[in-house]
Amino acid sequence: MRTKTAVLIISAFIFSLAILTNGLAATVGVEATRLKQIATDKPPLDVETSTDGKLMFVLVPGEVLIFSDLGERPINRITVGAHFDRMTFAEKLDLLILSSNSNKEVEMVRIDLISEVSTDGSPYLGKADAPVTIAVFDDYQ
Repeated sequence: MRTKTAVLIISAFIFSLAILTNGLAATVGVEATRLKQIATDKPPLDVETSTDGKLMFVLVPGEVLIFSDLGERPINRITVGAHFDRMTFAEKLDLLILSSNSNKEVEMVRIDLISEVSTDGSPYLGKADAPVTIAVFDDYQ
């Protein structure tokens, strides 16, 4: 009888502790800070971000606007069919996947990020005005 009573008391204590813990967690508030509001010429249909958060893709009728680092103006635009109404970004494949509910169509667009590297003042071999420059990074300190 004592064992049953002890088990009931311990069970009631654990149950009460669980209720109190959940009650405390439910009273924690949320703080929201508005970082930026971006106006577009056309109504936004869908928004996606890259996994690292550096790029934001905004689907508007007929194009995808690409923003970088919470910029106010797009760094690039991709023309797409006006019938596309949804999109997602597959980071590992660098694919922007667009879908159209009305046309029952899916389109995949590969995204290649291009960075310009300044070689001004760097040592070089060959002609300074060569049409192609190969930069070698061999000193990572």
